[in-house]
Amino acid sequence: MRRLLGAVLAAVVSAGAVVALAPAANAEEREYPVVGGEVRDNVDRTHSPRMAQEFDRAAPRTMSAAADYVRGIDVSRWQHPNEGPIDWSQVAGSGVRFVGIKATEGHYYQNKFYAGDMSGAQGAGMYSFAYHFATPNDSSGLVQADYFLNFANFTPNGKTLRPAVDLEWNPYTSTNDCYDKTPAQLVAWIQEFVNRVKQRTGLEPIIYTAASWWQECVGNSTAFGAHPLWVASWTETPALPAGWSNWDLWQYSDKTSVPGITGDVDGNYVRGGEAALSALAAKASDPAGYTSIAPTRVLDTRSAIGVPTTTPVGTRQTVTLDLSARIPATATAAVLNVTAIAGSTTFVTVWPAGSTKPISSNLNLAAGEVRPNLVTVQLNADRRVSLYNNYGNTHLIADLAGWYDTSGTGLYTALAPQRALDTRTSTGPVGTRAKITLDLSSRVPETATAVTLNLTGVGATDSTFVSAYPTGTTRPSASNLNLANANATSNLVTVQLGTNRSIDLYNHYGQVHLIADLAGYYSTGTGAKFVALSPMRVIDTRVNRVTWAAVSGGGAAFTLNMAGPIPSGATAAVMNVTGVQPTLATYLATYPKTSSTPTRPSTSNVQLAKGQILPNLVSVALGPNRDVWMFNNSGSIHVIADLAGYFAP
Repeated sequence: MRRLLGAVLAAVVSAGAVVALAPAANAEEREYPVVGGEVRDNVDRTHSPRMAQEFDRAAPRTMSAAADYVRGIDVSRWQHPNEGPIDWSQVAGSGVRFVGIKATEGHYYQNKFYAGDMSGAQGAGMYSFAYHFATPNDSSGLVQADYFLNFANFTPNGKTLRPAVDLEWNPYTSTNDCYDKTPAQLVAWIQEFVNRVKQRTGLEPIIYTAASWWQECVGNSTAFGAHPLWVASWTETPALPAGWSNWDLWQYSDKTSVPGITGDVDGNYVRGGEAALSALAAKASDPAGYTSIAPTRVLDTRSAIGVPTTTPVGTRQTVTLDLSARIPATATAAVLNVTAIAGSTTFVTVWPAGSTKPISSNLNLAAGEVRPNLVTVQLNADRRVSLYNNYGNTHLIADLAGWYDTSGTGLYTALAPQRALDTRTSTGPVGTRAKITLDLSSRVPETATAVTLNLTGVGATDSTFVSAYPTGTTRPSASNLNLANANATSNLVTVQLGTNRSIDLYNHYGQVHLIADLAGYYSTGTGAKFVALSPMRVIDTRVNRVTWAAVSGGGAAFTLNMAGPIPSGATAAVMNVTGVQPTLATYLATYPKTSSTPTRPSTSNVQLAKGQILPNLVSVALGPNRDVWMFNNSGSIHVIADLAGYFAP
């Protein structure tokens, strides 16, 4: 019947179109999407019918389990007959500790019960996670990954396991199990999907598959062994696909009975006990307060500070910086001003050592450039940080500005961006080996210990550097800005306050104008703690369409909403914002969205020449819906933003 109906519809539906069937008379029948003339009537089910054909239909309802196996299930729309709810309290009470929930299929189906099941399961004390049923013959891995993540609303709250992709037999035809793709094409599709998930969440997604499908359709590729494996094998001993030496999740049956759910569900185990289950959860760090210090050089490959030799970092090489002797064991993130001296066009990525390198960058440099960027990097227990250079020979310098730790007392108050200094309209340029003092006593309270501001150098007459440090202290050897010419250059600065809540700004050579935009301050009074995240891409306009709104007075802005990864009540976000190849010289500004239409900002975050690719760390207060305006002053530009963490009371 399904094949006949699909053939009839094919005559009236253009290839690739998605339409809905007329409502069926039986309440148990659904409206199913139609793609390319084919009725997609398996969307409500957890998995493909071929799974049951592949394994014994008489698979036991329970499977003998080792002592360290943790019980779980997976569900879909199918577990809601007649629109009825799942009683998650009963499910949890029966000893089930986790649930996988089908969120999406292809680029055409979203499970309307997904959000309620996610929150219901977690509210009952269970772990839960989203999975996507892949149909690689319908659209690209990139399209389906974005479709999945945009709907699943991934939240790293410690109870959400990492996302999963379901790779198995085509449920819509028995003659095209491999989705009309060769093994090499399927490997490329899977790679595109998982890379996109990793880029946007900072995590390697779980892969669900069966050994026989993996052999038949993916040619026993071993390229994905770094991903947690969710293996389907309804036998006493699970058969593993090539590339994995063991399983993380095992689906052992489709005939499990669980109190609180009508009918059978798929039975699963996690191997390794509660610790392994917890390790699969996407976690933010514990909330942490800030400890500010005078800038301290902890790495310089030119002079063997923090490394054994004076050798630059070569192509696709990494250096590891050990901070364990400088910051406490309770630290969750470090704040480093990282400077690169590039021999070739390259990018630099900073991330916690021992973790998988993220698909993001902190610095982008042309050959011969000297450029800094402030980096807030999450820490593992060993407090080591890796720095990667993509191409050529690059010297790396890192100055420690402070850290976040669970016993830290510095609480952050985010402010709407405000211009605190502009020497073009006040003191005039800062000369050779001269300094100016920026008095912030009228802008921050007496309890303030440090400030975060965006520092910009404009119109430098010679190559120079600028240092920011507490008034009344000795100038450090560290720098915050490196300027090669008169082009405007910005860098976020978090600096300890000195005498009278002031900081000094020193220029080494020539003359330069300085601009400082205050983003917020740390104090020992009220404020918010920082929650560090693995770098998470929240926007890339090269692949995600945005709607630019014209701004009165010039320029345009779009809304960036971060309600998924950032919880309600958060006050500010920290993210690396990259401008990509503007058609004209321009600047980007990020500020809280407090009205439905954007206003022209009086501050800036990233200054770009025509055609340049340039990042800058941004600390920005959030609007009431956890959103901000991203403003571009001139021409057109692509914008990328990688979330590093957020502040919450």
